[in-house]
Parts: sequence; C-alpha cells; structure tokens
Amino acid sequence: MFSTKQHPPQLVDRFSWGWLVIGAALLPFTNYQTVLPIAAWLAPVFLLRFVRTQRAIVGLPVIAFVYFGGMTLAFGDMLPPPMNYFVGVLGMVAVAPYAADRLLSVRLTGVARTLLFPLTITIVDWLVSLGPLGAATTAAYSQYGNLALMQVVSVTGIWGLAFLIAWLAPVANDLWEHSADWRTSWPALALFGGVLLVVLFFGNMRLALATTTAPTVRVAGLTHNKALWDELPLGTVDVAKSSADVRAELRPIYARILDDMLLRTQREARAGAELVVWSEAAAFMLKEDEAATLAQVQTLARQEGIYLQAAFVVILQTQQFPYGENRVILVDPAGAIVWDYYKTVHPLGDAYVFAPGPGVIPAVTTPFGRLMTVNCFDADYPRLLRQVGQAGADLLLVPSHDWAQVRRMHVQIHAFRAIENGVSLLRPTGDGISLATDYLGRVLATADDFATTQPALVLDIPMQHVPTLYARFGDYFVYLCMAGWLMVVVGAFWPPHEILLSPKNLISRFCVK
Repeated sequence: MFSTKQHPPQLVDRFSWGWLVIGAALLPFTNYQTVLPIAAWLAPVFLLRFVRTQRAIVGLPVIAFVYFGGMTLAFGDMLPPPMNYFVGVLGMVAVAPYAADRLLSVRLTGVARTLLFPLTITIVDWLVSLGPLGAATTAAYSQYGNLALMQVVSVTGIWGLAFLIAWLAPVANDLWEHSADWRTSWPALALFGGVLLVVLFFGNMRLALATTTAPTVRVAGLTHNKALWDELPLGTVDVAKSSADVRAELRPIYARILDDMLLRTQREARAGAELVVWSEAAAFMLKEDEAATLAQVQTLARQEGIYLQAAFVVILQTQQFPYGENRVILVDPAGAIVWDYYKTVHPLGDAYVFAPGPGVIPAVTTPFGRLMTVNCFDADYPRLLRQVGQAGADLLLVPSHDWAQVRRMHVQIHAFRAIENGVSLLRPTGDGISLATDYLGRVLATADDFATTQPALVLDIPMQHVPTLYARFGDYFVYLCMAGWLMVVVGAFWPPHEILLSPKNLISRFCVK
C-alpha cells in the first residue's frame, strides 16, 4: 500500500540551528503573559524549517524540549513550581504536528503538503481543550485586539483561527524550499492568501455592518474590597475543618465583607443601575448562616427594584472534600431567587476545595433582555459556553477572580466567548481586569482591580443576541479537520499520480475496478 514515489532528498540548511534559535526565542511570546501577535505566526515557520532540515531522531526531541522551555517561560510566575513545569510538559504535545509533517510531508506534494501541519495542530489544540486547562493553550488567543481577524471565531470557533495561524508555517516553508522556482509553490500560496483575505473581508464587513441601535441596560460590576479580605485569617479548608467557636469568631469578618458589598450595590442602584453583578467569591458565608445571608440580598434587591447577582463562597463544616461551594445567585426585583449556579469547572487547587456543578448554564428573560451566567474558569471552555449562544442570550455574566500574573491573558480568553456566541459580556473581576464587550468583542469598558481597592465597572451595555454558526454547529470545523487529516494521511501512501487527493481521483479510486 506504500507509494513508490521518489521522495526528495533530505533538505540541507547550514543555518538550521539558527532558525531553531529564532523560533525558540519567539515561542514564549505566542501566548500567556507577554504576547506579540506576530510571534504566533512566525515561531512555527522557523521551527518547522529546523525540523525539515534535521533528521527526525534529532529534530523532534529538540522541538519537544523547546516547547517545554517555551511554555514554562511563557507562564513564568503565573503558577508556582511544580505546576509551571506541568504546563511545560503539556506543551510538549505540540511536537505532534511537527512529527506528522516531518514523517509524512515528504510523501505529499502540492497543497496537500501544506495542510498536514495546521490540521494536526487544530486537532491537538482541541484535544488539549478537553483537559484541565481548557482551551487556554491555543495560539488563537494571541490575536486578541485584531477585531477583523477575531470575527472568524463566530463561524469556526477559535479552531479556525488556530488553523489559519498554523497554516502559514508550511506555506512559507514550501516557498522557502522552492525559492529558485517560486511558481511551484504558487497554488498553496494563493490558497492560503485567498483564505486569509476572505477571513479579513468577512471580519471587516461584520464590523462595518453591525447595528448600533440595540437597546441597552445600565449595569454595574463590583469587585471585592481587598482591604477587608486582608482581615481573613483562615482559608476555606481551614474554616471548614474548624470548630463552631472558631467559625463564630469569623462571622463578624464575613458580615463586614457582605455589608460592604451590599452598601456599594445600593449606591449603584440609586445611581441608576438596573443590574448589579458581583465578582466571583466577592463575599463569604457559613453554611449555617445561608438563609439569613440570602435574606439580606433578597431584601436589598426588592427595596431597590434591581436584578442583583451576588457571588459567595459558602463554607461547609466538614473534615472531608468538598469543603465549600462556589456559587452565584441572581435575585430579581421582587426579591425572588432566579438562579443559584454552582461553578462547573474548578482549576488547579480549587478542585480540591469545591465540587463541580452540573454544567447547566441558567437563563432568565428580563424586561431588558435574556441573561445567562457562568463563573470565571467556566468561560475557558468553548464547548460549555455554546449553551449561551444556543439559548439566545443577550448578555452573559462572567463573575471572575484572577491573580496579577494571569489577569491580562484570562480576560482576553473570555472576550472570544462573546464573539463565538453572539452575546454581550460583563465580566467583573477581583484581582484582575473587569471587562464589558459587545457581541463583536469590541471593548465597551474595563477596570483594573489593582488600580483601586473598590473598582466598579458601570456602563450602558447593549442587549443584543446575534446567532452564530459556531453556537449552532459547535466544533464542526474540528471534525472537518479530522476528516481532512485522515484524507491527507491516506494520500501520503496513495499512488503518486493521486497524491493531490482531488475528488476526481478519490471517486475513481473507489468506483473503478
């Protein structure tokens, strides 16, 4: 079944290790703390050149090591050791597309030879997104801020953008290898350039034709008071395991935090806010105080005639997991609890404190539009957030809590969810950057929680849902990539005259004796 095609000799490039150095230097800037959007496009170009000009037994282990180092450096001090090294190990799966290209591209010609690398990257990114870090590792997020380019995620999800970024590497290398006769690379270059132009044209048209007449609602996003948080002597697990006497001593501290949030909520309501949303875990309550605490929240919402989404860590009294509940509770102007949402995904150490919620995103129709909510890290999972687009939400509430090193990366990730699902987004964030966007990902307002002790994100936000192909059909682009990958791999072992995998050749192969 193997092709008898005469394969080209091993490429020789005396600057091969130099290209590796350039690619490795660019790699840490492709995502996470310090992002240079162009680095995400260029790093794979040089790294792929290195792999193609080295023996596989040399090039592939080196690339795995480079990605380990690049991911570890990119995370920097975002995570304490050894967690940052775990991310580096996870980054080593990026060797898969280089391995596929190195081992099989020599058996392919034409456009098919440029597709194997981006197809594999897209599939690997998607598989990684099913794990503990969600979709946070994809290079697609590096293009945050390029609104025209970002609009493609409304059609394909972030996977289409990841594919496009990765596609440049084999196209550029094909041109590099045929520099003496660039016409050989013309079909692949033309296809890549044409697709890129279509994506940019679509994005610009989507932005230009966007309506500006959507109804709005006055919202306020409030974050916790860091000065009051500093008074907390014990963490959730310690409190859960403590005696009744210790819990009684902590009750006044929790009451001061709650009173501060209620007072600031009242202030925003009287200034005109119809919807007030607290950041994740903005207040605390002991499980035995739940009824009395929620009564205070309900009374305030009823007195001020507002929708109020409060966010609590509810601390259980137990010696075993789970030790607490991470919840957001929406109360309507009548004082009724509309939803009580338990956070679905708990990253890192939180997974040992809180049990996951059921993963059903609640919705309510209000006089000013349809609301839905998730909680912080939930929004790192595109598949989970599709519920928002499918339910036709006008505004997605994403109460969050970050930390200094992750604050820019995380807010950018969540902006993509708004575009994917055609929904406005309000993200009040403690120890991070609060954000409000419209369904196109256009930033309406931001507030840095490190700039003041009590930031508030107050604005009139558009209530407008726009259906998207991604929300309706989900990860279909990934499934197409899987089918395309299989066709290209089969084509690598096809007879030479059928190597381009044209529909005509495929039909002939299966339909002719």
